[in-house]
Amino acid sequence: MTFRLSRRRLLRGAGALIALPTLDAMLDGNGAFADGMPPPRRFVTWFFGNGVIRSRWTPTQIGTTYVPSQQLAPLVDAARNIDVRSYVSVVSGFNVKTPNLRGHHNGAAALLSGAPFIPLAPNGAGYNSKFGMMSIDQVAADQIAGTTRFKSLQLAVSKRYTTGEGPTLANMSHRGPDSPMPQEVNPARLFNTLFSGFTPRDPRDPRDQLRASVLDAVKDDATALKSQLGARDKARLDAHLTGVSELRTRILALPPVITSSCSVPTAPTQTNTDSGGIEPIEQVSTLMSDLLAMAFACDLTRVASFQFSGSVGGHCFKFLTPTEARDTEHSITHEATQQDKVHAAVVFTMKNFAYTLQALKRTVDSPTSNVLDNAVVLCTSDVAEGLDHSINDYPVLLAGKGSGALRSGYHFRSTNGRNTSDILLTCMRALGTNAASVGKDQGLSTTPISELLV
Repeated sequence: MTFRLSRRRLLRGAGALIALPTLDAMLDGNGAFADGMPPPRRFVTWFFGNGVIRSRWTPTQIGTTYVPSQQLAPLVDAARNIDVRSYVSVVSGFNVKTPNLRGHHNGAAALLSGAPFIPLAPNGAGYNSKFGMMSIDQVAADQIAGTTRFKSLQLAVSKRYTTGEGPTLANMSHRGPDSPMPQEVNPARLFNTLFSGFTPRDPRDPRDQLRASVLDAVKDDATALKSQLGARDKARLDAHLTGVSELRTRILALPPVITSSCSVPTAPTQTNTDSGGIEPIEQVSTLMSDLLAMAFACDLTRVASFQFSGSVGGHCFKFLTPTEARDTEHSITHEATQQDKVHAAVVFTMKNFAYTLQALKRTVDSPTSNVLDNAVVLCTSDVAEGLDHSINDYPVLLAGKGSGALRSGYHFRSTNGRNTSDILLTCMRALGTNAASVGKDQGLSTTPISELLV
């Protein structure tokens, strides 16, 4: 009899668990899983704070022939072996329809939920608010999570997202108006959450868990499984375990975290640390992207939010020229003389977004597809441009192919200022749901973008 392996199979040992990638032994002869189901669809909301410069963001060409603009140039980067342009559709000319009561708050809520935010008492802050309804990632999770171990993952890269203006700006994922979802900023903790169950010796430093190798713990189970696998599956399992080991090594190479201002670091406590007041944001983003790709490949989750930088974020851009103490993301967007630095910051952000897509693209999902083929990735911000808190002609990218349901490599531009919530409904339809609407009140949408659905 042909050996069959459940896609829920785990390698176990000494309190550690490692999920497996898709192996031939899990599939039928047609590339579907043995239970007859195709590879699952995944959904990612990828967020960055403080907007773009639209004149440098929006491509000139409409349709499939669009050439990446200055700020989208990192989608094709031969030096880094990245080419995801054919997976990315640009959506432009869409306007937020909910009232623009407060900069940053309105865009974050509208683009991540399709609903107006709820104002709160300031409590000493300049403004304070919470989401008006469930965010779109959680709406999707309720419908596509299935029996995955984690209904959704909430990841953040920069630690300097604002926490003083309420949950609207502090969190990008919400189960409801009073249920913000905490996000993980620490690659070591995420690794341990996904792949091991060791008890840390020092709770301040989750790298202690990684020093006891999860691969050693599951070695006997892995050896027993290999004896039942064919040559291709053995090679794939070896590659998967090597990938886990390499991620572990890269995380251990990060110094412990320090919480600091933009210029003066303090004592170390955990991973994702600053060096001279600068966050290792590209290193952390790369690790988070690789961990997310592996979590999808192992079907540990099908939904994730990825906050690269937060609304009103204080991430330091000290690589900008000339460097100044006030070179933080939010500060430079509000200075007319600093817009060239804003441009450089957006290019840097898109460089990291392109890496996230490349990590999904290179991850095998079935004999005929990769994870990005079966994903829908929504990339957006909390304002169109930080200089004026604008909410029209919003910057939005849709990436992935949604298992063939989402058109990719296309620039669709609305000529009549359509509702940004139409984009959210398009995502839900591309994920295979029968959602009739998204959002509420002025943000309600019942009309997906038919031109982007296959």
